[in-house]
Amino acid sequence: MMKIMAKFMLMLGVLAATLAGCGTAQDDPANGAEPGQNEEETASSGQDGQEQSEEEEASEDGTDEEGNSVIRILEQNMTYSVKGEMKEDTAFLKHSDNQNYSMYVLPAYELTAEEPNKDVLYLSENDQVFMRIELLPDDADWDMIKENTKAQLGAVSENVQTSKAPSDDFYKDASVMRAEGNGEKVSAYLVKNDDLSLKLTLFNKEDADHEDAFLQMAKTIMKEKPQE
Repeated sequence: MMKIMAKFMLMLGVLAATLAGCGTAQDDPANGAEPGQNEEETASSGQDGQEQSEEEEASEDGTDEEGNSVIRILEQNMTYSVKGEMKEDTAFLKHSDNQNYSMYVLPAYELTAEEPNKDVLYLSENDQVFMRIELLPDDADWDMIKENTKAQLGAVSENVQTSKAPSDDFYKDASVMRAEGNGEKVSAYLVKNDDLSLKLTLFNKEDADHEDAFLQMAKTIMKEKPQE
């Protein structure tokens, strides 16, 4: 039966082509496109499907705290400076199960849990250079947090200074404090945005200042809905 139908369809195609050559052809649903065109469209469709699959593999689904779906690609380019030298590298998406957030991390650094509600992002070749990450509750007492932060930095130096926040929307309302002593450079950023309350404490050395790299990575932090 299938062979008869195939021959019938072939005869219709030949007839339609003959009529088209005479200028009297009617559109025939059974005729369709030319085989070569079908093959090209099939190949194109297959290629598009493959590209779409690759794009899906190159991204991860997440949810913000409000339950809205968020898609973050697995990597992104990042520009930063170390010791005054501008660099550009590919940062990769990492997840913190300790505090339910994701962020992009440059290859020279590693993210790990320090204790409940505290993570550490440290320089792989020197774990004494690091940034402590603490996500704060929305109803946090900011006056008390500022007071405690100043006391913490006071252990480094009695001269705790207030600094201007970086010119970036992520840090526009941040409070910044600094203290230096005995080759140590410690700074704290108290970030309060509409959807994120955050305390960052950066520990750098006079001869190993990675503050800008830490800040560039920190501004990619996005809260995620806890996994059930």
